[in-house]
Amino acid sequence: MLYTRDGALNLQPGESLKRKSFLAILNPRSWSRPTRFSLITAISLAALVLLFLAPRIPIGPGYHDFADKRKLFGIPNAQDVLSNIPFLVVGIWSFFWLSAKKGRSIFVDARERIPYLIFFAGVTLTGIGSFWYHIAPSNERLPWDLLPMTCSFTSMVVVTWMERVNLRTGFFALVPVLLLGILSVVYWRVSTSLGDGDYKFYLFVQFFSPVLLALIIGMFRPRYSGTIYLAIAFGFYVAAKIFEEFDYSIYRHLGRLVSGHSLKHVTAAIACYWIFKMLQTRHPLNAQPTNDDLRLPDARKAVSQ
Repeated sequence: MLYTRDGALNLQPGESLKRKSFLAILNPRSWSRPTRFSLITAISLAALVLLFLAPRIPIGPGYHDFADKRKLFGIPNAQDVLSNIPFLVVGIWSFFWLSAKKGRSIFVDARERIPYLIFFAGVTLTGIGSFWYHIAPSNERLPWDLLPMTCSFTSMVVVTWMERVNLRTGFFALVPVLLLGILSVVYWRVSTSLGDGDYKFYLFVQFFSPVLLALIIGMFRPRYSGTIYLAIAFGFYVAAKIFEEFDYSIYRHLGRLVSGHSLKHVTAAIACYWIFKMLQTRHPLNAQPTNDDLRLPDARKAVSQ
């Protein structure tokens, strides 16, 4: 261990303070809170600058053209449609579990439950919206697929901030962050109706959310056990994006058995399940709000010398 329970540097026989201090510098969670906040702020601002400087990104002409267009039981694009059922199963199951007594009792602070309820409500509505969209893919139906996903992305970032950094500021940021995510979809739809659709703000929400999650998780101590489940969920999320990207190739190489996009739906739903599994199995590591600086003052002093 780098630190003892009381926050002092854990020096082994023959090991120098200088070496331990160097190792501490390589551990982002040992940095001062202002340093970590500044780094996250700088990365976020740089990303926003690049976002606004980036040219307009319309959705491609083949965006609504998916590999598997087969009918089943009279349902067009059946596999892309029916593969949304796992979203409904995981979302409804998780939402009602969180609404029950057991789900309400697992949080140190009751406010932490709200973003998770929004997350799994978003997962449920993603199943419905994506089901509707894939029956007849079009610009008109696409927002019903994107809006609930955006709410899930943003609520996950907020709850991670609440649990690891500051509960109060995260809770107050929940509604504004959700609205910004929703506005990214609204902006695309309105700009598309005006003839110059711009998808980049939604793409920013989708792809920068995992970056923020990684930064928060890497730099701040957890309040609960179960971080490994988040890592598993992220792995399935990455797999889902790969399946989505290679929709046609997967469809061809698997002998038209299943398409990449159908696999994307199932894999993304599995990612959501692992977040639910995390909630079912985790336990508080420390009943007090996370604050590394209060817990490791001596180590910080040693690192700064």
